[in-house]
This record gives sequence, C-alpha cells and structure tokens, in this order.
Amino acid sequence: GGDPEEDFANEPPILEELDIRPDEIAKRMKSVLLFQRLDHELLADSDLCGPLLIALALGTCLLFAGKVHFGYIYGLGISGCVGAYLLLNLMSQGEAIDLYRTLSILGYGLLPVVVLAFLSIFISLRQSFGLVVAPLCVVWCTATASRFFETALNMTHQRYLVAYPVFLLYACFVLITVF
Repeated sequence: GGDPEEDFANEPPILEELDIRPDEIAKRMKSVLLFQRLDHELLADSDLCGPLLIALALGTCLLFAGKVHFGYIYGLGISGCVGAYLLLNLMSQGEAIDLYRTLSILGYGLLPVVVLAFLSIFISLRQSFGLVVAPLCVVWCTATASRFFETALNMTHQRYLVAYPVFLLYACFVLITVF
C-alpha cells in the first residue's frame, strides 16, 4: 500500500493501543494511599496494569530485603482473588463481579503492603515497630479493598462481611513481608 514511514506516523501511541491509562492508574493508587472514594465508573472500568506493577514492586522490595517470594506473591494473589471472586458473587444480590475486576481491586488494595515492604528494606519489622505497623497495614488494605467492593457492587450492608476474607488475604501478604 503506502509509504511505511507515513503508516508509522499515523499509528496511535503504544499506551493507547494497549488500552493503558496512566492517569486512571494514578487516580486509583492515590485513592488507596489517601483514603479517597472512587466513583462507580472508574471501578467498573478496571485494569490489570496497576496491580501487576504493584505486585512487581512488592516482589522487588522483598528481594531488596533479602526475601525471594515472587512465587508466593503470585500464587497467593491468584488463589485469593479466585476465592474472593467466588465469595463476592455468592454474596452479591444485584450486580455480579467478574474475575478481572476482582483482581484489579485486590491488586490496588495491596499498595500499603508495598509501602511496608519498602520499609522492611531499611527497618526490621520483627521488632516492636513491626508489631505496630504490620496490623495497621492489614487494616489499611482491608478498608480500602472493602470500600472499593462496596462501591463497585453497591453492597452497602455487606461491607464488613466482605472485609473479613479480604482481611485474611492481606494478613497473609503482610506475614510474607514481615517474615
């Protein structure tokens, strides 16, 4: 057909072509870190780029702390997300959730564990500081993810029922980080 250079000039940017929106990823991360609410539309349009970056950052921080746990992170993450997906669909009375959105919400909720893992590079979490910060990190992750699920599924009265299994999942990630 045409000139190859002209075809290359008309190509969309790679992030747009892959449907990766850095501004939405930043909004979701900011919402997790600053306890802000997200609207239903942003949670309905989920992505896996942010959660994959968060999981890689967690693995990298743990690696710098002397722990090689990439397999545990992905294994626990996938099995926990599948369990949460099944549980949420059993509990949801209205809107169902797909596995992709469950992975996205639980992945973004993992961001405080990355902060904890970053701290573990410089400070031992097996001391009194870790005893205080680790449970706070689990509560932070749980509050964020359960709030996101509440908004995404309109489950106002079931938020604390959702929070319990999510709490257990994030507690496992924090235990991996501490020990």
